[in-house]
Amino acid sequence: MRARRDPSVCQPRSDATWVVSSSTIAAVAEGASVRLIVIAYIMLVAAVGSSGCAEPASDVAARQAKAAAEDAANRKAQAEAEATAETARLASLWTYSDVPAGKGRQIAATLKSTNDVDTDGQGARSVLLVFRDHSAWGRSSYLVLTAGDFKCVPRCTVSVKVDGAAAKTMAAHRPKTDEAIAMFIDDARALWRATAGAKRLSIEFPIKAGGTRTATYDVGGLDRSKMPGWDAPAGTDRDR
Repeated sequence: MRARRDPSVCQPRSDATWVVSSSTIAAVAEGASVRLIVIAYIMLVAAVGSSGCAEPASDVAARQAKAAAEDAANRKAQAEAEATAETARLASLWTYSDVPAGKGRQIAATLKSTNDVDTDGQGARSVLLVFRDHSAWGRSSYLVLTAGDFKCVPRCTVSVKVDGAAAKTMAAHRPKTDEAIAMFIDDARALWRATAGAKRLSIEFPIKAGGTRTATYDVGGLDRSKMPGWDAPAGTDRDR
């Protein structure tokens, strides 16, 4: 059975092949020189190669369009995967707790600073940011050091910057306690509101060792539902 011709395979033109092949045979028959035979063979190859085998322009355009669409789809999928991974990373930075406290409960959202800060001359450490809701003490926002101390007795001010916005000054104080090296932001709800829709929060604070230090936080992964009531209008009796 004769095999069917595959239209997808480039086929030489039979008339061009025959003309060149005939001239080659004739040259040999007439005792032509080797040089003439070689020239005739080259003509044969050229005729086969130029016998209408070029890919149609429409096919080229379709193939290029398909490749471009596949590349765009791959880029989109990669961007979506990276965005999903970044969202998960930001969310994992936060720690939430809900524990008994007296006759009620204490819930809190805590976040370590992305940078380490040297507050005592003995090495840099992270600074903890805490949003706390205590059944007896109300709502509080504060920073916690693991070494050194804040220079904020009885009161001080801190500089708070959100993303690319101008820094704002907020009042703060260091409570008289040895339980933790903590400094409270007076307007707890204002600091909480500053995180809404924000990616990065920076707080510059004074320390006993001298000067100020700045702790920076990636706040974009905050799950606001973990702290019910905090997004309600300020001024409730639970605000510290």
